Amino acid sequence: MELESPKFESVENENLENWQFIGSGGFGQVYKARHKKWRRDVAIKLPRHAAGDIELCEEANHMAKVSLHSSVLRLYGKYWGCPPNGGQNIQLGIVMELMDIGSVQTLLETLSGPPPWPLAFRLAYEIAQGMNFLHEKNILHHDLKPSNVLLDGDLHAK
Repeated sequence: MELESPKFESVENENLENWQFIGSGGFGQVYKARHKKWRRDVAIKLPRHAAGDIELCEEANHMAKVSLHSSVLRLYGKYWGCPPNGGQNIQLGIVMELMDIGSVQTLLETLSGPPPWPLAFRLAYEIAQGMNFLHEKNILHHDLKPSNVLLDGDLHAK
C-alpha cells in the first residue's frame, strides 16, 4: 500500500543521522532523527510488526489529508529503510513533526500539581480544535488520551 499524496517525500537512511529512541506504544516505536537535507529533527514512527504496514499507510493517508491544520501533527513523508537496531530488515515508517516536549502525560508527571488554569484551558481548546477538524474530515482518532496529545516547545497541543 502506498501513501496516496505525492507531495510527501520518501525519506531513506542516507537522509537521517543521530537516531534516538524516544518512545513506544501498542503500535510500535518512535525515534528522533536529524534529517540532513531539511536540517531539522523529525520523529519516525515504525510499526512493531510488518503486518502494521497497512495500518501505518492508512494512518499516513489520513494524516496527509489533515496535516496542515495547526492542531494536528504534521506529516513530512514516508520512511523506507533499515533503522538502527533493526538488523537488515527494511521497514516502512512515517516521518512526522517532532514534538520537543513530549505529551500532556509527560507534562502532568513533571508538574508538582495541576497545570495552571490558563494552560489547562488553552490545551483543552487546542485539543478540541484538532478533534473537531478531524471529525469535519470524517476521521476518528480512536485513542485520545494524555499520552497521545503531543506538545511542542511552546506547550501547544497537537
